[in-house]
Amino acid sequence: MQKSGSLHITKKTEYGLFILATLAKKRKENHISIRTIAKENQIPLPFLQKIANSLQKNGLIKSERGKYGGHMLAKTANKITVREVVEALEGEVAITPCSGKNSKECKRAKFCEIKKSMHKINEVIRDHFLSKTIDKIISKQ
Repeated sequence: MQKSGSLHITKKTEYGLFILATLAKKRKENHISIRTIAKENQIPLPFLQKIANSLQKNGLIKSERGKYGGHMLAKTANKITVREVVEALEGEVAITPCSGKNSKECKRAKFCEIKKSMHKINEVIRDHFLSKTIDKIISKQ
């Protein structure tokens, strides 16, 4: 079995995208419980609830309690970017500790041979994540 490389989407982000895609596809049904999503897709409920809480705190989903309650998107699927999801669940997109905008000064910054290249690569990844939205993921664009 081949393992993914060191630059990959975590399960947390994968499941976060999955929650949002599921809510976007089933938006006509209005609210969907995280329990239902977990059960139908054999994903551990506690982990999915934790992810849903982070998505809600970051304004990507909202929930209602009660018999007909559940979760729904907080905004339309074409307004939610992959970058927002990654940053809501993992923090800033940064392929190296020094390539993030809010990173602390690297001890090797004055003589680092790869810093500028890593910043450029990081920006390309961030921009690509910004260009992909939940509706594009669903439609496989």
